[in-house]
Amino acid sequence: MPDYGTTTITAAFAASAARNASRPAVRQGMREISFAEVDQLRRDGARGLIALGIRPGERVAIWGVNSLDWIVAGLALLTVGAVLVPVGTRLRGREAGAILRSADVRLIFTDHGFGGYDFVDAIHSESLPKLEHIVVLRSDAEAAGQVRGWSSLVRAGAGVAAQEVDRRAGAIRPDDLSDVLFTSGTTGQPKGVMMTHAQSIVACDHQARALGARSDDVLGALFPFAHNAGYRSAWQTSLLLGMRIDPIDVVNPDDLLQFVQANRTTLLPAVPTVYQSLIEHPARRDMDLSSLRVAMTGGTMVPMQLIFQIREQLGIPHIVNAYGMTETAGNISYTRAGDSDEVIARTVGRPLENLEVRIVDDNMRPLARDMVGQIAVRGFQVTHGYLNDAPATARSMTQDGFLLTGDIGLLGADGNLRITDRLKDMYICGGFNCYPAEVEEVFRKMPGVWQAAVVGMDDARLGQVGRAFIVAEPGLRLNEQEVIAWARENMAGYKVPRVIRFLDALPLNALGKVSKDELRQLD
Repeated sequence: MPDYGTTTITAAFAASAARNASRPAVRQGMREISFAEVDQLRRDGARGLIALGIRPGERVAIWGVNSLDWIVAGLALLTVGAVLVPVGTRLRGREAGAILRSADVRLIFTDHGFGGYDFVDAIHSESLPKLEHIVVLRSDAEAAGQVRGWSSLVRAGAGVAAQEVDRRAGAIRPDDLSDVLFTSGTTGQPKGVMMTHAQSIVACDHQARALGARSDDVLGALFPFAHNAGYRSAWQTSLLLGMRIDPIDVVNPDDLLQFVQANRTTLLPAVPTVYQSLIEHPARRDMDLSSLRVAMTGGTMVPMQLIFQIREQLGIPHIVNAYGMTETAGNISYTRAGDSDEVIARTVGRPLENLEVRIVDDNMRPLARDMVGQIAVRGFQVTHGYLNDAPATARSMTQDGFLLTGDIGLLGADGNLRITDRLKDMYICGGFNCYPAEVEEVFRKMPGVWQAAVVGMDDARLGQVGRAFIVAEPGLRLNEQEVIAWARENMAGYKVPRVIRFLDALPLNALGKVSKDELRQLD
């Protein structure tokens, strides 16, 4: 990886492509291309963008499924000095439109979506007065009004000299903006998080260290490219390091098992439920998963039993639990090689060496080790702010420059960080602070419980009480009375939920995290 703060994503990729020209860079299905081919494709795309008048610093969006074409489009727009604005594939037209308007997007790369929802049609349904160009990936369509295919874009740039691409790329500075990633919206209105080229380079370096990644590794990219975990921490890290990235557009365990076996995947970052689904799949024993060497999950307590199963049943020797945010361009902390299973299960490891992490009280005063409060972080890769939203930026920062994460946790005497809960998820029952993650951890130890999620609900007598959503283990049935009775014997009285609901599955957001907002809306 390049030195901190001294280069840009474009220059770093060009150097990586030169070092690894003949090696495979991206594989998707039957299509595999080398670093040299990716480099040529991004230059072709860059010439087309210059021909269409895309200026340095202008924001260009991508709304599409994980693909080789997404990666090439991202590299092309970064090459001309534009700022990438990814749009989540789970969003619908109105939500995507709000992002495109907020970012003043004039050109968007897109595809025809998935599951019967067409992104091109959704874009047309929105009022986007500043949008001039819609470039459809994997399309040969000639320009017709706003819409053209990727091949048409390349043809439009045929008259742009290669030297102009080099000039545009060379004019980019490390402290120029590289991207604006909009937060998922599970904490309210999405905000555009601004990051620079230099911050991205640093974040990719730390992700490679967390994974223990090598140039001969193969990373399976499950997380959506519109999110930091799929964008910066997956394909960007892979290509800058010189290893192959395989976009994954499957979501069911049958196809994922086949994918790992066929592609000899070595690194597989995923949420715990993905590993659980592979472990429980009846065909697992018949599949060759021996290539897998690193499992990485993030931002949560992982059941000790699952860690044992990942290692023993999936055969993955190294397990990493990490914690990060869009606002920090990636990891804040991660567990290290040699950490015990208990540390991996109950903490998110030690903070990065170039970040300061402190725990603060409601008055922003630092707390001592092992005291619970809000996690605050300061350092090079912390965002400088939210796009066109100075009030939100001010609310998120302390006077001495620490970002308030909105997460509750503690720093242990051993230096490991433990996430207790989201500040917004905490509720107060009879004067006692209740942290749902603590209650959920206890419930996961109850026989017959596979998954649990807890939210607060209003109560006339106690102010708020807990409401638990339980997913039973396959083939088992539980009832509300026995769950509450078990809870009363295994946790403090004020933590015991007053209402138990049983679900077939917990609602998840695009990153595979439980959507508490959806649970609050259930009857």
